[in-house]
Amino acid sequence: MIEFAGGILEPTRWRSFENLVALASIPSSNDLAREVIDVYFQEEQSLPGTLFVAEEQPAARGRSGRHWVAPKGRGIYLTFVRRVEQEEPLSVVPIAVARWTREALKEACGIAAELKWPNDLYVGRRKLAGVLSEARTQGDQAYLAVGIGINVLGRAAEVGAPGATTVEEETGRSVPVAGLLHALIDRLDFELARPDWSREVEEWERASLHRPGDRMKVRGDGKELTGQYLGLDASGFLRLKTPAGEAIVASGELDEW
Repeated sequence: MIEFAGGILEPTRWRSFENLVALASIPSSNDLAREVIDVYFQEEQSLPGTLFVAEEQPAARGRSGRHWVAPKGRGIYLTFVRRVEQEEPLSVVPIAVARWTREALKEACGIAAELKWPNDLYVGRRKLAGVLSEARTQGDQAYLAVGIGINVLGRAAEVGAPGATTVEEETGRSVPVAGLLHALIDRLDFELARPDWSREVEEWERASLHRPGDRMKVRGDGKELTGQYLGLDASGFLRLKTPAGEAIVASGELDEW
């Protein structure tokens, strides 16, 4: 057992993660994960499933390098690394992880968050959590580093980010960070031990806050695209109805939704 964030973690119960790195502080767990993957590449070694958790991340980041506020003892900040299996759909993994995170929060504290494309968790119009997935490849080996950040303690106004909320704000009670972290890792471990990627897009759409016909404006690669939401394709990419026909968007930020 390992003491962390005022509680206890029991890594021996997990099957998908052989290593657990628990830190008081690290600038960014995704950056650390990337560095560790590169070391294993250089040494031509195989990296087993590994978890990096920290009580704070002063340089935490989201998509497109955006800063993520991750103050000490106030949230869940973790990254897991796993080797990409043959025929594993890389683009589906992050939306699946967002859904699994949603289910863990619902089971642990009753929050019915909804999923915002591509992989954020919202309660109403306020952001509760986010997922960041990054792949590293060398030769025929590939690893995926998936970061998860959840605002747990404090009021929404204390987060320091506009349009954010917290588990405490939504439930009206203080939820122990370590207990919620354990529940999340348990869920990740369960799903990764027997993934069924073929059902994840459909399950994501059921938990999504988007509805067919919703107007969206997507920004990416220096371009903007406006259209109506049609759902996701089999790769988890966004389908938009535009005046020019159906458009498929692999990545980007929703400026309007």
